[in-house]
Amino acid sequence: MSGLVLRGGLVCDPEAGTLAPGDVVVRDGRIATAADPSDPVVDVSGLVVTPGLVDLHTHVFVGQDLGVDPDEAGPPSGVTTMVDTGSAGAHLFGAFVRGTVERARTRIGAFINISTVGTTSIMLSGELKTLPYVDPAACRAAIAEHRDRIIGVKVRASADVAGDNGVVALDRAREVADAEGLPLMVHLGPPPASLADILARLGPGDLLTHCFTGLSGTPYTEHGRVVDLVAEARQRGVRFDVGHGMCGFDLEQARAAVDAGFLPDTISSDLHTYSRPIVGGLPAVMAKFLGLGVPLPEVVRRATVDPARIAGFDGVGTLRPGAPADVAVLRVTDAPAVDVVLTVRAGEIVYRASN
Repeated sequence: MSGLVLRGGLVCDPEAGTLAPGDVVVRDGRIATAADPSDPVVDVSGLVVTPGLVDLHTHVFVGQDLGVDPDEAGPPSGVTTMVDTGSAGAHLFGAFVRGTVERARTRIGAFINISTVGTTSIMLSGELKTLPYVDPAACRAAIAEHRDRIIGVKVRASADVAGDNGVVALDRAREVADAEGLPLMVHLGPPPASLADILARLGPGDLLTHCFTGLSGTPYTEHGRVVDLVAEARQRGVRFDVGHGMCGFDLEQARAAVDAGFLPDTISSDLHTYSRPIVGGLPAVMAKFLGLGVPLPEVVRRATVDPARIAGFDGVGTLRPGAPADVAVLRVTDAPAVDVVLTVRAGEIVYRASN
């Protein structure tokens, strides 16, 4: 049996909301309760030990211009589970599964794009500007073929991606999600598909990503309170995802929302080739919320167990005994900054910082 002990750190339990001294024991790829005397010990004194991070918004279709390699980008970021949000549509989903998902050591789930060509390039004409690509029948056929890989349906309903087709594409994506019993994730950006248009079409379990973008033209708060349409959407079960990306996050929008008591349901990076130099990775986004005054256990919960549950990865994002031994060891400083020191995936060290 193979074991490992992470000793002397502050263990962050995102389910209990606690941060307390303790050891984390790994055995045979699972979190264990007791160490063996022969187990190697890693001293993590002064560091924070969390479940492996779960990034709910990434683009990891290797070979596509947006796609980052999950096994190259994930471990240095403490990320052991990545969700690809619409890189592939019906025409390319099989290639994505065979070329990336089945080869990756990182755990991967995916939202399928309502456009058959997916996010082929954010630097060229958007995938929704040609409506024949927005094909509900093709999307449903791909879901039937890859049901075990698909978490939900994605649509980037913004002017830069859809032109004047945003609302039509949104409705077609809604049609598929309803028919297949899957959640819908909608990318918020510039109108004509407005925040009001989008939220009116979202229900329990659906997700709005880039929720704190400054591009929608609609603030979340007014006079220190959350605006009604946002508060009502949350009340009926709509989930709000950060999706930082290149321009999907406005710090002042986020600050006003947090000050009004509105926290995102999930903190994610929208990591892709073009955003990586800007966002860095999920720990950097977490640090921004620490800087906004959100307590560390709340930040960790929104980057571990909550996105894991949304993605349908039962038992992931936790340090409970028997859970997969996915662990991140973080150095959290007052700057604030979050730096990854060690990443464990399925019981094995897959990243160790050089200093």
